Amino acid sequence: MSQSMQLLKRECGYYTIAIVVIIAFLALLASRSGTVTTANTVKTTSEEVAATEVFYAAEFALAEALIWLDSNDATATPQTGAGVPNGAGNNTPRSYATSFWFEESGGFTRVYARATGSDGSSATISQWLSAGNDVLNTDALKQPFGIGGSLSGVTGTGDVNAIGSSGTIPAGYYSLRVENGESTGGSYGNLNNGGEAIVDGEWSSGVSDIWDKYFSITRAEMQALAATSSQVTWVAANESYPSQGSGTLSSPAILILNDCAVNKKLNGGFTFIGIIFIDAGPCSMQGWSMSIKGSLAVNGDITKLTANTLFEAYYIEATDSAMSSGAGCLDAFDADAFGSTVVLPGTWT
Repeated sequence: MSQSMQLLKRECGYYTIAIVVIIAFLALLASRSGTVTTANTVKTTSEEVAATEVFYAAEFALAEALIWLDSNDATATPQTGAGVPNGAGNNTPRSYATSFWFEESGGFTRVYARATGSDGSSATISQWLSAGNDVLNTDALKQPFGIGGSLSGVTGTGDVNAIGSSGTIPAGYYSLRVENGESTGGSYGNLNNGGEAIVDGEWSSGVSDIWDKYFSITRAEMQALAATSSQVTWVAANESYPSQGSGTLSSPAILILNDCAVNKKLNGGFTFIGIIFIDAGPCSMQGWSMSIKGSLAVNGDITKLTANTLFEAYYIEATDSAMSSGAGCLDAFDADAFGSTVVLPGTWT
């Protein structure tokens, strides 16, 4: 074999080795790239799962906040939620601590909800709410005795309790209110039998129907509500009056009476917590005897208040209360029980 042929074969061998090495190197790079890509994908997916989990946990905290708000006043102080434990219940190895707090602005409330994972992840979300009252007007509970007309013929030993131990009545509130221009002339009879000064006021000029001063829904809507709500009772003109009281401090009631016939009266000596609205007048209240914490409203003139009805404002605290229920005095009832919290659309973040 010639020397040149031997050199040529030797060089071909070198090229083969070089090509094999290059291919192996490229394969190694491809393998590493695939491994890195897979690792990054797994990491990204894991992070996305963790982020999604903590986000859902924050949504759970938001739901906790709305449930809590149903029976508590909004507060800026963070409240500790029940949290989201790990385990079979949610198929995640992570657990989450939850908390929530509120920020009030005007007639709106912003609720914040936060979840913090056991792995250090966290998420905070917020939602604007309208904490409105679906049933009551803002004037509804500003007087324990409201009259869409005038008051006369008070001869019984009734009593109004609207001034607390501070000796003053809240600004914008009254012991009783009458129709504009229908002054009582100071003719309270014995309505201040307990010795408390009467702070009277008048409805705005032009008000001849005080329904809208008490309620933010129509009569038809109230009647429909009475068919489904245990808090609302609608008594038609041909029906009998209830013979016992209703309403509790945590769940006050609304009683609508659609007539005020002389042979009908509330005189069981019972206690009613909430609002009684008599949608008729003039109304003779001769022989009426009861205690009401909240407000009694008559859509017309009132005459012959001859018995010992007690009118007590809903905001009077236990230490100032002239009423008693069982072994203890009544405290201020929950006026928010008539309302509900509405989640505003398009505000969630």
